[in-house]
Amino acid sequence: MQRIAFYLSYAARNLRRNTRWTVFAVFSIAAGVATVVALRSLGLAIGDTLQDNVRLSNHGDITISRVSAGMSLFPGMGGGSRDSNVFSDAEVQSVEQWAAENNAQVAEYTRTSSVQVTAVDAVTVGRPQFVNVLLINPQTFPPTGDIDALQPDAVPIRTLLTGGNYLIISENLAESQGLKVGDTVRVSNTTDSYIVSGIVSTDLESNIQNPFASFFGFAYIDQSAAENLQLSTQPNTISLALPLGANIDQAALDLSKLTDGDITTVNGLSKTNATVSDLIGRFIVVMGLGALLIGGVGIINTMLVMVGRRTEEIAALKTFGLKGRQVGALFFAEAFLLGILGSIVGCILGVILSFGVNRYGEAFLQQHLTWRVYPEALLFGAALGVVVTLVFGILPVLTANRIRPAIILRPNEPHIAGVGVLQALIALLLVVVVIGVIAGQILGSVVVGIIGVAVTLLVLGILVCLLWVVVWLVSHLPSFGSVDLRLALRNLTSRRIRTATTLLALSAGMFALSSITFVGIGTREILQFQLTENFGGNVLVFPALGLVSQSLAQGMLTAQLDGVEGIENNARLSLYNVQLAEINGSTPVVEEDFGAPGSPNRRTFAASLLTRDSTNPNAIQAHVVAGRDLTTEDDGQLVMAVAEDFAQLQDVSVGSTVTVQTAFGRQIFTVVGILQSTGQVSFGKMFVPPSSIGDNRPDIQFNVLQVDTEHLNAVLLKLSENPLVFSFDITFIDGLLKRFIDQFSTLPTVVGLLSLFAAAVAMANTVSLQTLERRRQIGVLKAVGLKGRRVLWIMLLENTLVGLLGGLIGIGVSALGVAIMTSIGIGDAIPIPREAVPIAVALIVAAVLIAWAATFLSARAAVSERVANVLRYE
Repeated sequence: MQRIAFYLSYAARNLRRNTRWTVFAVFSIAAGVATVVALRSLGLAIGDTLQDNVRLSNHGDITISRVSAGMSLFPGMGGGSRDSNVFSDAEVQSVEQWAAENNAQVAEYTRTSSVQVTAVDAVTVGRPQFVNVLLINPQTFPPTGDIDALQPDAVPIRTLLTGGNYLIISENLAESQGLKVGDTVRVSNTTDSYIVSGIVSTDLESNIQNPFASFFGFAYIDQSAAENLQLSTQPNTISLALPLGANIDQAALDLSKLTDGDITTVNGLSKTNATVSDLIGRFIVVMGLGALLIGGVGIINTMLVMVGRRTEEIAALKTFGLKGRQVGALFFAEAFLLGILGSIVGCILGVILSFGVNRYGEAFLQQHLTWRVYPEALLFGAALGVVVTLVFGILPVLTANRIRPAIILRPNEPHIAGVGVLQALIALLLVVVVIGVIAGQILGSVVVGIIGVAVTLLVLGILVCLLWVVVWLVSHLPSFGSVDLRLALRNLTSRRIRTATTLLALSAGMFALSSITFVGIGTREILQFQLTENFGGNVLVFPALGLVSQSLAQGMLTAQLDGVEGIENNARLSLYNVQLAEINGSTPVVEEDFGAPGSPNRRTFAASLLTRDSTNPNAIQAHVVAGRDLTTEDDGQLVMAVAEDFAQLQDVSVGSTVTVQTAFGRQIFTVVGILQSTGQVSFGKMFVPPSSIGDNRPDIQFNVLQVDTEHLNAVLLKLSENPLVFSFDITFIDGLLKRFIDQFSTLPTVVGLLSLFAAAVAMANTVSLQTLERRRQIGVLKAVGLKGRRVLWIMLLENTLVGLLGGLIGIGVSALGVAIMTSIGIGDAIPIPREAVPIAVALIVAAVLIAWAATFLSARAAVSERVANVLRYE
């Protein structure tokens, strides 16, 4: 015990003597620990919320439903209009009788979705939403007890829905549509106006089983409005609240004998939510382990520098009789103390960060997360911090152990003993095993964890080597006659490995943030391009009646649009699934096979033919590569136009023949034109004239309208009056995708921000170590006449280059990925989408600001020291 006490006291004294660098080392660990604590707290908060709200989200202990929550696409279909999707009076009575016999509360209601709820004077009237609408009896719904509104504050909904044209909307719907209590709104399927009588919490319906309510919100309407909304008056969902202590599983079994339908119990939902929350928690903590690895690198760098600075001290200790293992124990004790201090600071920071991180979790889950301090998260983060610090402290300990006592006889020749290859491999193996076991415990498989960590470290090692080359290349750039720039460039070469690891940490954070933004915006641009280029209109119309009869659906749609102003073009697109049998009499090439003609790899495969019957044949101006485009004179003719990439794959030219197998036999088309491809994911590769397929019924048919901006809203409103017609403008798809990306990118975004925070601390630590190692250089520069501010400027210039490089590399890798994605989706590479340019600039500026902050925080004190003090120290 005395020896351990000596190790700890000696280590504490050394850390205290080097307070400035100890602080940066502690914060390197603390950044990683804080990230883990914050993310672990978020996972636990999500789990608690899902479990606490399970009875509320299920509207009782047992729910029997004929529809999936929020998933019926047409308000009049699948949401309560068909007899198979509703409960009969006999079924409702039998359930009510069972509830009365078992002292249970029961509520019958109708759930439907894709309903429009929009302010009367809003420009989005008539444009679709996937809003959940629940037709309820406010006196019985929910069976678990009263629901109080947010506005008017704490007023039960049963007093806000009293019949008539009133509705209650969710908070997220009110925010997205700019609605408040007392506003008049339109609801699809009716021309009557409704009045918002209350606003309730989004938590009531938003859950992992009902994503539409999370995205678009919901509304409560009195059951008496069913006929007015062209919905069935029969309920499609029944919820029951059982008395305390009742056997829920047995009750569910009894109810399954009275009626069929999907039965959801709080027990089953609780298990599902536990599984989901566990997966989410594991995912976000594993993502946060990267910050701990960054902190571990900071520990290695700090301790290696301290070993180098204390070479004579270590040699003297060995001269006085300490064994190598005892000297190693001293440094191991320092690593332990750094781990303890870093974990304590990290836990405090993690608790503070968790408050902000919870806001991102709420945006992802669309439910309120109760903030609290989780001891489990603190213990988890602290244990990880200490273990990671000790593991990454092995290499510096081995370095200190190899210093020879003879060095004390040559004080003017400092020397750091290198670590042998075997020892380095053992240290690396220990890192892989320990970190792998930790990751494996999180992932549920130790083997997967070890393999994952090994692969990750291998990739990181390769990246560090590549960045080492980048640093070397940058350091040899011309200085254009600037002495300050030349010194900054030369300083980059002094510790290239350390500079490369700093670059990796910074560029990783920049990549995480930029890729989320670039990919999201790039995906939206691809979708917008594909829709406008391939469809030739701005409103898509899907007549639901086409599932029964295409001719009847088209006739009904034509009659509905007759006389409506603003429609410039109405095109009917039909998609036929066929078998591509022959190309010029030979077997076609399967897309993934590129063998020679006649090889065994060439075989028949499924394909699609697209026809377009338009009132304006010039709606789409295709770019013709060879031959010509289809015209109205081709109607009924066996001719075809094909996309350029399809022509290249199949070796098709103008005049080639393409044989397809339909349900009624083979048809041979002659290629008359080759059109420029609009990306590999474009809609359609083979285009044929209308009526060329004979009487074959298309597999998919829909309409595309080109409506002028002035009349767009009126046309959409007209279409929304018919529940058998589902229509939306292209901007809706973009808005839907944007909302989806924004919500599901919240967790990666917060991980990226925390990783960037860890990278900023690592950079400050690196600058601090560089300052410590360059004290003699700083002293000499000041001795020859350089002012302290100029020395600081040189260091600022050096680290500006590092920050700029880190930002450019991280953003550049994201841009490369987006360029590949857009070249596939559009045909042209767009590295940085137009909307993302300001974000890219902001991230680069942020990288430079991080470099400046790290320099001022860690270098200013050193460069302001007096020359005599610096030279005396050295």
